[in-house]
Amino acid sequence: MRRVKESLHVVTEDDQSPKMFYRGGNWLHVVSVIDEWREINNWWDSGGLGGEMHFYVVLAGNYGVYQLCRDERGNWYLVGVFD
Repeated sequence: MRRVKESLHVVTEDDQSPKMFYRGGNWLHVVSVIDEWREINNWWDSGGLGGEMHFYVVLAGNYGVYQLCRDERGNWYLVGVFD
């Protein structure tokens, strides 16, 4: 997995899981959520992404696999791309 840290625009389902996200000039639809988990981080240990973080590994409509993260303020980030 290649680590990245990009802010994302994400449209969510009712349960707050990602439905689609905007990257590279395109909206990518989430075909399935492969895995999800939560972590509690201290801001000084997490590169500025502190507090509770909710991670999702998703399969997108372009057949790419991405790791997305939502922080406790509701901000979304792309944190990994599986090659």
